[in-house]
Amino acid sequence: MNPVLVLGGGPAGLSAAGELAALGAPVVLVERESYLGGNPKRWHYSLLAPDLKPAEEVLGPLLRRVEGEPRIERLLSTTLTQAELKEKGYRVTLRTAETSVVRDVSAVVVATGFDHFDSHRKFEYGYGRYPDVLDFKEVEAMLHEDRILRPSDGKPPKRIAWILCVGSRDIQVGNPWCCRLGCVVSIKQAVEVRQRHPEIDAYVYYMDIRTYGLWEDLYWKSMQEYGVKFIRGRIGQITLAEGGSRLVATGEDTILSRPTEVPFDMIILASGMEPSAGTKEVAAHFGLTVGPEGFLTPRLSDLNPVDSGLPGLFLAGAATGPKAIPDAITEGMGAALRAFQYARD
Repeated sequence: MNPVLVLGGGPAGLSAAGELAALGAPVVLVERESYLGGNPKRWHYSLLAPDLKPAEEVLGPLLRRVEGEPRIERLLSTTLTQAELKEKGYRVTLRTAETSVVRDVSAVVVATGFDHFDSHRKFEYGYGRYPDVLDFKEVEAMLHEDRILRPSDGKPPKRIAWILCVGSRDIQVGNPWCCRLGCVVSIKQAVEVRQRHPEIDAYVYYMDIRTYGLWEDLYWKSMQEYGVKFIRGRIGQITLAEGGSRLVATGEDTILSRPTEVPFDMIILASGMEPSAGTKEVAAHFGLTVGPEGFLTPRLSDLNPVDSGLPGLFLAGAATGPKAIPDAITEGMGAALRAFQYARD
């Protein structure tokens, strides 16, 4: 059997590669970055919602399983540059910084993940201009190290605000979809801050709270047990207060129907999910179906979400849309089973 190609080394790709190797299949795991682990590794995710489990407890076993498996060939800092359908499987060209290699593979799992929305595009929030306006992926590293300090002066903040739906549910930036995870991750971060530093006040500005399934429990706990304050409203702009020592969030409280202008020491933007650069490239090379949002479209999204509609090519994780890590891991396993079945038959 020729190896199965797995594109992407995040949770879905690690899950797929590990499952294929456990079934006895040789695997070529390709990752464009110089490390495995995807966004959780890149941004040093701290705790995972809804049960506040350390990210290492979820990602660590996946990494160790792949890194210790002789059936898995790991190609880092590598990209796919060409793909050709063969009678059985594909012939692909893989490029590193030094060279290109051509490989025949029996099947392909696409697990190219997502990119966070670039908060610079919401210029009215001052991201990149005001050091104390942060993206929530950056705050994960602060939480991971338990160093909640203002970048501007290194002092602990007294009041922090989270602004939800930055780059999501926003027609102006071309992203009308919900990212599914911005609410719960922001709530999780606010809970982490209040757990460790109860002297810090935490506020969340939201359009609607969308904590689906069992994650709803964390939403109620955040208010009842940790004192996180929720304000239904929209922030129109963020400016510096007179003297430049604090930020001012100006907008509208949509429950009270009145303007609001509140000072904060730090403001955190909950940036949504977008199709990754790798997803766009792979779609072009294989001729995959892409939805209006730019994510890959399964052939039957309700009945078989891992089937691409192309022979021997299967999809997993956030390449097909916003996903939580457990969902990505599960889809990676499903795509691996389908790829193994195709390669073996």
